[in-house]
Amino acid sequence: MKYFVGMLAIVGLVAGATVGAYRVWDRATHTRDDNGGVLAGGGASSSSLPADAPAPAEGQVIVTGTVATAHLEGAAIGQLATPFTVTTATRGQGGATITPVTVSGSSTSIDWTAGQPLPLTGDGGGLALGPISIEVGDGITLVLDGVQGVLPGTYKIATSVAVGSQPKDSVTFTATDATTIDFRGTATTPLSTPDLTTNGSGALTLQGNLTVAHPDRSTTTASEITLDSGTYTISLTPADGGGFTVQATLQGQTH
Repeated sequence: MKYFVGMLAIVGLVAGATVGAYRVWDRATHTRDDNGGVLAGGGASSSSLPADAPAPAEGQVIVTGTVATAHLEGAAIGQLATPFTVTTATRGQGGATITPVTVSGSSTSIDWTAGQPLPLTGDGGGLALGPISIEVGDGITLVLDGVQGVLPGTYKIATSVAVGSQPKDSVTFTATDATTIDFRGTATTPLSTPDLTTNGSGALTLQGNLTVAHPDRSTTTASEITLDSGTYTISLTPADGGGFTVQATLQGQTH
């Protein structure tokens, strides 16, 4: 009997030591980032893509869900058709210079100093935009700062500008292939359509209720994802209840 009791005591000691050793090993080899063997994606929970859903390629993530706010850099919009109205972040600071243009048969330039909004109308013309930034919140706003092309055509500005050195309350001008407009002071205009599909190269941040799919077919939820530098394609459409439904593919370093 004493021998049997002694054996039970030894077994108990060995079992306790084994459990304790495993817990020490588990704490040493598992971190919060590896999520117990599930690839970390920066989200609150994880699952897998449906069997019939495509997985992103290596180096990519696919983002779906609803976006409340977003910031895009290097977006390729292409052309911005007239009519549109431009304002700056602070009234009277910044503005735009349009040159060369033809006014009343003479070649000249036009300066807008942002004291009032700049409404630009034309006969089917518009701007040929280079890469721009986009801000998404209550709507979609294009940030036009920098030199943009002006498509050939006849345009009218119905606000105070300087034509050459002469102040004018309004002006009609003709643009050619050589005409550009240089915006300053965080000059913006709202996108005329409620949705946006574009691609770009640069930084991007999305905030909202997001699902992020990874190349190994795992998915994670997130309230924010940032592409530090890389390429992207993105589609935004108004969502019921506010915000925008998003479908985006990001290539590059994300967090």
